[in-house]
Amino acid sequence: MALRLAFLMIGATVGMALAAPALAINDAADDAKDAIRLEAARANAGEPVKTVRFLRAVDSYEVVGGTAVLVWETNTKAWLVDLRSSASCRPRDLDSGWAIGLESAYDTMNTSNGYVVGRDSMRCKITQIREVDVPAMRAAERSAQVAAKD
Repeated sequence: MALRLAFLMIGATVGMALAAPALAINDAADDAKDAIRLEAARANAGEPVKTVRFLRAVDSYEVVGGTAVLVWETNTKAWLVDLRSSASCRPRDLDSGWAIGLESAYDTMNTSNGYVVGRDSMRCKITQIREVDVPAMRAAERSAQVAAKD
């Protein structure tokens, strides 16, 4: 029994040691993909607005940079939301949560008193909101990915 347990522990340790470089490679690939997506979103974002009113629930969100989140109203309409960097705001931790909340009144997202709220009472102040031209952003991403492969 002790031999079997020791073998399982060694097997698990070797498995974790072998998986660690793969996880690091995946993290680097994810960071590169996020950088491409953020640059494409910024290049295709409109003028800043102070308030966005949602007529339906937000479809999804994705953290695309150190202080940037894409909030998807629908699968074809997105808003690039910039967050103020602070000790209580760790946007990368938003990726690990199941969901975020947009703390605002009346189904709106705004720069005057709007926050993105994550788990463990994380609050990130919204500093800028810009609508993204999604088709143009996706085309820019494809071009950047092709260029990166060359």
